[in-house]
Amino acid sequence: MSLNAQTPIVGTGSSYSSIFPSSAPVTYDVPGGGLVSITLSNGSTTATRGLWDLTAQGGANATILLSLTESAAQVALTGSALQFQISNDNNSLLGLLGAGTSIHYGWQAVAYFDTPGDVLNYTPNTHYSVSFDVDGNNGLLSSVAGLNPSFSFELIDGLGNTLTSTNNTSQINIAGLLGSGVTTGTVNLDYILDGTAPSGPIGVRFIGDAQVGATALSLGTDFATISNLNISATPVPEPGGSVLIASVGVLMLLRRRRLGVG
Repeated sequence: MSLNAQTPIVGTGSSYSSIFPSSAPVTYDVPGGGLVSITLSNGSTTATRGLWDLTAQGGANATILLSLTESAAQVALTGSALQFQISNDNNSLLGLLGAGTSIHYGWQAVAYFDTPGDVLNYTPNTHYSVSFDVDGNNGLLSSVAGLNPSFSFELIDGLGNTLTSTNNTSQINIAGLLGSGVTTGTVNLDYILDGTAPSGPIGVRFIGDAQVGATALSLGTDFATISNLNISATPVPEPGGSVLIASVGVLMLLRRRRLGVG
């Protein structure tokens, strides 16, 4: 058995292989009312779905003679993926808001791998590899559309503190990793712990944000989709560990020579 064997702890081959259970989406309910009203709101709604605490923030609605048209941030789990969405793409809302109006949408999804009996705690001297697929093909994740979106990932401890990746960054800019103008691909990240382990269970946090102009609502209803989240752990020898292993090898070789074996 290899001293540095990689062990899957989230995703394929692990006890957390199905972490995106299909469930009711979490949608921000934009306030409004009256016979004629137009509302832009930056409020938020948070709800728990399986392992995840999902937060949807921001939206707009218009009420004209009791006919309600609404567009709001929404977070959903599909059974195989995590989706950051806009709940409605009703073109009738565009004319009511008017050119130049923009709506703020925000999304957040936090999961701790703390199921009783399968709690994942951080281990000292361990290399953690994280990978996931991103699909942002519909245009809302592209800064080319003038939306200036942000989309980030964080590996967190039990207190919500972020860990620093091997490129010395704690908040990972997903769109930046994929490349300029690229909105779909696989993200691979590495984290190496020394002799001190963070407190509490292992967790992940995805955060999306976009200021969407009224005329860009017609681009679609999906900001980004995350799937195939995998985390694996590999022991890292302590600084003296490799020296000790080498010493044992030398002693065994000397013993074999003394016994005339070779």
